[in-house]
Amino acid sequence: MQAILLRQGAKQVELAQVPDPQCLPGQVLVQALDSGICGTDREMIQRQIVDVPRGRDYLVLGHEGLGKVVQTHAPDCDLQVGDLVVPLVRRSCGQCNACNTHHVDYCYTGKYTERGIHKQDGFFSEFYADSPQYLVKVPPRLEDLAVLAEPLSVTVKATRVAASLLNRVKFGGFYSQPGKRERALVAGHGAIGILGTLLLLEQGFDVYVLGRRPRGDFQRTLIEQLGIPYLDATTSQPTDLVKREGGFLLILEATGLSEVTFQLANYLSRNGTMVLTGVPRGPKTVQIDGNTLMANIVRTNQAIVGSVNAYTGCFHKALEYLAVFKKKHPQLMSRIITARYKPEEFEIPFARKDRDDIKVVIDFRKD
Repeated sequence: MQAILLRQGAKQVELAQVPDPQCLPGQVLVQALDSGICGTDREMIQRQIVDVPRGRDYLVLGHEGLGKVVQTHAPDCDLQVGDLVVPLVRRSCGQCNACNTHHVDYCYTGKYTERGIHKQDGFFSEFYADSPQYLVKVPPRLEDLAVLAEPLSVTVKATRVAASLLNRVKFGGFYSQPGKRERALVAGHGAIGILGTLLLLEQGFDVYVLGRRPRGDFQRTLIEQLGIPYLDATTSQPTDLVKREGGFLLILEATGLSEVTFQLANYLSRNGTMVLTGVPRGPKTVQIDGNTLMANIVRTNQAIVGSVNAYTGCFHKALEYLAVFKKKHPQLMSRIITARYKPEEFEIPFARKDRDDIKVVIDFRKD
């Protein structure tokens, strides 16, 4: 079968023939439909960092997928041939309590694997086999958007992490004032940022988006058409807003840029929480005012926490939110997937990232 893969030491991906996957007892065979390209894929290619399976010199990339079950060797599962599914990213170490209770994203041993990222092939292939516990059934009405379930699951988990921390400063059912809509800031407006913006709106926050795009830019326009204030990080606008109205109770970081992320702490309110979702690769030195950062965290009860991928419950919730977003924001949702390419066209999306791209998809459907 055909697959898009990265070899150790290679500077670019290739489309190659690889062995068909074996569907073992207890597994199902999935035919790929959509596979999304992520910043993580581009980072691995750029830095030539690839954690290949044992005994191999290549890794099939892709960790955002939508597929159709075409064969099942798992008689006790609820998946049937023809069902649409989205796969999880991380696979259990089989040793720790987190993995053994289906929270593999919190693995304690670090011996997990990740499809398309770390020691297991991903979903840029015509077929893949997997255990049903790592596949989430998709309603047919969401086939056009379900490839977004993985990035949305990241924001679902991130907001759950934030809620667990914010609940420590929620008294009598409210945060700062009874009935007040609290402010949230989303830094970045790729797929995770835009989906996170919709999610926080749905959760009742007054949401702002921070970025570096000029007026008239495609992504900025999509955000502003929702009535979301766009804060231009190249100006004093964000700082002026914080000085005038106070900081943000919740900040969702979706940039993957350390030089931006650690400046965001200046925008936190008292008792505020910032959740980091970006995973930059390679070393980078940034300069920060460590004393002020540490003093603010302690004196004003702030929290900065990381959140990596997601577990099954977050994927189920992501699909529920996708249905809500599709109904409430049909025009926006129809534009988040900005381009589709067939596998044989793989060189186009991997050669460069277009400025307007939000989510680019490899479409494995047979015409």
